This record gives sequence, C-alpha cells and structure tokens, in this order.
Amino acid sequence: MSVPAPRLILTLAVALFATTLTACGAEQDGADARAPVATGSPSAETIAQARRDAEQAADRWEADYAADKPRSLVIRGGMPIQVGNWESGNHAFKVALGDGCFAPPAPGVLPRTPVDGEVRWADGVVQRRPATAPLQGYGTSVPPELKSRCGTTQSPRLTVTSVSAATRTVQTTEGEATVPAWEIAFADTSVRVIGLAVTDDPWPDPGRPMQSVDTAIVAGDGRTLTVGFNGSPDGPGPCGSDYLPVAVQRDKVVAVAVVGISKPGPTVAEDGVRIACSTILASRTVTITLDAPLGNRALIGTAGLPLRPPPTRPTG
Repeated sequence: MSVPAPRLILTLAVALFATTLTACGAEQDGADARAPVATGSPSAETIAQARRDAEQAADRWEADYAADKPRSLVIRGGMPIQVGNWESGNHAFKVALGDGCFAPPAPGVLPRTPVDGEVRWADGVVQRRPATAPLQGYGTSVPPELKSRCGTTQSPRLTVTSVSAATRTVQTTEGEATVPAWEIAFADTSVRVIGLAVTDDPWPDPGRPMQSVDTAIVAGDGRTLTVGFNGSPDGPGPCGSDYLPVAVQRDKVVAVAVVGISKPGPTVAEDGVRIACSTILASRTVTITLDAPLGNRALIGTAGLPLRPPPTRPTG
C-alpha cells in the first residue's frame, strides 16, 4: 500500500543511532575463564563509524530541507488495523487477509473510490493525497509461490459484506495525523479491518543504518536530551552494556549516535563453554548535553524517522 515518495521534511532535526558491540567472545578450547575478556571500551573506529552514520543522516536531512520537499506519510505500526479477534475456527481468515484472498464482492458492496483524500496533522498541516480503493494493496507482499493457496482451507476467500468510509487518528513519523480510511466487514466473523484510503510512503531506504532509538525527552534547560531505546541489559559482565552518546552538532541539525559498550568480564565459563547472552532486549536510556538548547528542532533517527514533530512545520 506504499508508493515511492519524497523523504521526510523537518524544520530542524536530531538524528539518533544505536550501535551495539558484540557482548560475547568466540568459543575457546580449554577452561581458562580469564581469556578472552570483554574490554568494556569501544574502539576508535566504532566511535568514528557512529559519527559517520550521524553525519550522513544530517546530510540527508539538510538536502531534503533545502529542496523544500513535501511531507511524507509514514504510519508507525502501519495499516490496515485489525479490530477484534478471530473467533475459534476462523484463524485461517487471518492468513486470507494477509494474502488478499477475497471473494468477488456482491454488487453495491464496494463504494466509489474518490480522486483523493485529506490527511490532517495535529500541527495544522493539511495534505491531499491520491485515494486508494478499499481492497487495494492487500496481499502485495505475498511471495508468488504462496498465491496458489488462496481459496483453500489454509487461506479461504473472505466475503466482504460492507465497506464504509471513515477516518482514523494514527501516529506517523511526522506526528499525530487523521487519515481517511476504509472500514471493512466480512461474513462469518465480527472482526473488522480499517485500511488506509490514501497512498502512503515507504519507510526510509533499508540500506541506511538501523534506527534503534525510540523516544527522546528534552529537559527544561533545552540542552539535556534523554533518549530511549532497546539494548542490552544494565547488568554486570559481558552480557551487560553501557552506552556512549556521540554528538554531531550543526546550525540546523544535531546528530546523536549511541554506541553500545560491552561491560568487562570473562566471555568463557570455567568449563570452557562460551557464555550465552540473552537475546531479550531491555529498555535503556542515555543522556547527552548539547552545546546549545535544542530549540525549534525535531528529533530524527539515523534512518530519517523523527522522534518528535518540531513546533513548526513546513506545509505541503
């Protein structure tokens, strides 16, 4: 349900990136738990790479800002949104929905698709976008080899009983917005689906560094940033991590990279077996103090996704 579109426009930006260093060493023969040992300090190259990632994120933002490109519609969590739970015996309907496996709708069920629809952000920016048909976009990501299961017990054809025009308040990468939506009901289930009724934009280029930071809080002094992200737990030994912020500060962009630092300690147990670290992430925060107050600047991650909308926004 996404179409190519310009990158995000921000009034000012802060890019954040989290890089986690390897916590556990390679497997070792023997039972000497003293080697190898996690040093607990990042290499100069790791810090330099984090700085380069932040610099590049700031460069991309500055290029988009200078071009005055229109605002993108990227919905956090995506759409469609399922309302209700599939009943016992109807779990195959979930597969069918993902496959876009629909029976031909009866005459009059599908409403006329308008030319466009209005997206309204909480900061007052209004944008008109091309409309999409009610069943458009479902199943577009299904591999070709799975298309043949449509109509089988694994993916039965869903019968659409009604489609209503609606609106939905969603969280976007540009802040909260109210978007046009299609509310779809099906036979033999109380589950409804609310799908986007206008074109949206793809997430930033997956080739960019991963955006690991999820939240950002600015203290009353305007200079202290507390950024939140998922990382290794704050525990002892090589399975725990500390985090080091690296800031790149410009007139219109402040780029902050967060580098994970494995804590010191043996990575091999006394029996010679490598210590296995849990893959469950912990909620972490790190604080950084800017040289000057953040002011009228937004926060974005290294992938180009903002963490908060700025106080003022360009139209479009």
